[in-house]
Amino acid sequence: MRGIGVDIVDLNRIQIEHRHFVEHILTQQELKVFLSLKNNQRKREYLGGRFAGKEAYLKANHKGLGYMSFHDIEILNDEFGCPFLNDEKAHISISHEKDYAIAFVILE
Repeated sequence: MRGIGVDIVDLNRIQIEHRHFVEHILTQQELKVFLSLKNNQRKREYLGGRFAGKEAYLKANHKGLGYMSFHDIEILNDEFGCPFLNDEKAHISISHEKDYAIAFVILE
């Protein structure tokens, strides 16, 4: 299946203090990265970017959260810091600007 998806997140709405919310969005591997980040702004950007990326992936896949869980979608970074999805047919880009994170996903 081919598709494209995009999502934008207002980082002011991301509540990194709520552990249940963080654990609902992130896989175990993503959570390890999140917990290793040094400041709250970087944690907010990371979580917001992952949330936007997963929403964009669902849109590109023409699926909703009823079809798959956020834990079914994992976004890690390669050795150069570029994000990648746990789907070999998917390509992702995540950007941050002040109060926003945006993600774009293409499925081949």
